[in-house]
Amino acid sequence: MFKAALVLSQQYNIKIDEEFIGWQAGQTGGNAIGALRSTCQAVITANVIGIVGPAYSREASIIAAFAHSDNIPAISYAATEPALSD
Repeated sequence: MFKAALVLSQQYNIKIDEEFIGWQAGQTGGNAIGALRSTCQAVITANVIGIVGPAYSREASIIAAFAHSDNIPAISYAATEPALSD
């Protein structure tokens, strides 16, 4: 569903700062430090405007803290930890 939304945004010529919206995927294997490493690399190499994922609460909590410190919105589609809701 997420990829379909991105394809539609390109078909309708929707851009942010004159750039098409893109995506980058990474496999973390449930490792919070690996998730943080992948996120840091993505933020350094691309114009990240939001983060979707990760699935696990243990990863989502550290990614949420990192994203908040950089004013990047983050959402996890599957994390269940109540402290992550706001």
